[in-house]
Amino acid sequence: MPAEPTAIGDVIDDLRESTPSFPMEGKDVKVLHAPCDFYNQLIHNIQHATKRITISSLYIGNDELSRGLVQALTDACAANSSLQVSIVLDFSRGQRGGATSSVAMLQPLLARFPSSVSLHLYRVPQLDRWGFLPPPFDETIGVSHTKVYLCDDTLIMSGANLSGDYFTQRQDRYMQLLNPDLAGFYHTFVQIVADHAYRVDVSDDSGVPPTLVKPDRSHAQFASALLSLQDYQPTTPRWTTSTMAIPTIQFSPLEILHDEDTLTHVLHRLPAASHMNIASGYLNFPPFLTSLLAERQFNLDVLTAAPSANGFFTANDVKGALPMAYSLIESEFFDHFPAHQLRLREYNRDAWTFHAKGMWIQHEDEALTVVGSSNFGQRSYGRDLESQVFLYTTDTTLQANLKDEYERLTAHSETVTAALWKRPDRQLNGLFSWKKGHWIRPAMRLVKSFL
Repeated sequence: MPAEPTAIGDVIDDLRESTPSFPMEGKDVKVLHAPCDFYNQLIHNIQHATKRITISSLYIGNDELSRGLVQALTDACAANSSLQVSIVLDFSRGQRGGATSSVAMLQPLLARFPSSVSLHLYRVPQLDRWGFLPPPFDETIGVSHTKVYLCDDTLIMSGANLSGDYFTQRQDRYMQLLNPDLAGFYHTFVQIVADHAYRVDVSDDSGVPPTLVKPDRSHAQFASALLSLQDYQPTTPRWTTSTMAIPTIQFSPLEILHDEDTLTHVLHRLPAASHMNIASGYLNFPPFLTSLLAERQFNLDVLTAAPSANGFFTANDVKGALPMAYSLIESEFFDHFPAHQLRLREYNRDAWTFHAKGMWIQHEDEALTVVGSSNFGQRSYGRDLESQVFLYTTDTTLQANLKDEYERLTAHSETVTAALWKRPDRQLNGLFSWKKGHWIRPAMRLVKSFL
């Protein structure tokens, strides 16, 4: 093991030797806080795009605000015939709902601007074996989970999808980064995914369903193309700025472990006992991450969703068991750490759900945050296609904004104590109840890698 560094900047220097990194200024990073801010910024960026709009998301909704987003894309294409719009969604989630699916929502846009707009659906390789599963169970096997919202040189990295709840009362993170080189990297990344995804072709006749054109490239070619991004070179390689962005990609089914390797390196090399804030709407860290956090004796402040803020809290049938399953996993995580090392908090805001994820590390006069699609869960590292940005800065204003971001998230939280697990609403009851039955514990252990 190399000698332990005394600064986060030393860790970033290590990473820059083996991975693409993009120097930028702190003033070019904008931290958005509320779902409505995210929506309004998306609309603004679309309206002001002149060359390209590149979107990668799990899905697009069919509600009023989502229709407003599609209308903004329509208006932008109508006003600028040279504008190119590329959209990549998950194969399974993007088609779920039939007439109300993401594909159906985008069909008029595709039909009106066939030379300007493309839509692709990425199908994870696991479905080669599990494609017989009906929706939505096919999505448990794996999905294209990245959230990249790019207009010209302006990138929004987020964990939020494009639907009404994410624009109103589902709390996530949203970070806007203005940098031509970083934008170029992510445009290339999304284009690689599109080149290995199903293309959606539509007819001028709205009554004719879209046709899916299978990609002519293999999973191995996709893996090779993703690996080639490791050689992506920024036009400004010298680091003379206050801030550095390092993008990462994770897709374990094709042995793309860049995000996991980067995080492992960072945690191994950070100064011992550093203070670290972590948020995850679905707290289910893989063993390697829990072990590293414990072994390095980081002082942890972890924020997750209370059961009532879990997106599945009002679900029926087997999905209704998920909040209790995550509560059981959370209790095991709580017991894994001594009280002096861990402060665990639950986001609990009336009528809101919690989907934010990320890391915040402050050490003296420098800071590091991780923002993107990963929940840091077992499926994030084992099943889904994910991407994040490791953002380092010595800019004092940006550091203050990052500190404020986490404080805003925790403003609607309660600190967990041992007494919480004794409350009736956090205990299993009966055998066959969908939401609280004792069957949930053994089932949770069986499907933990899917959560």
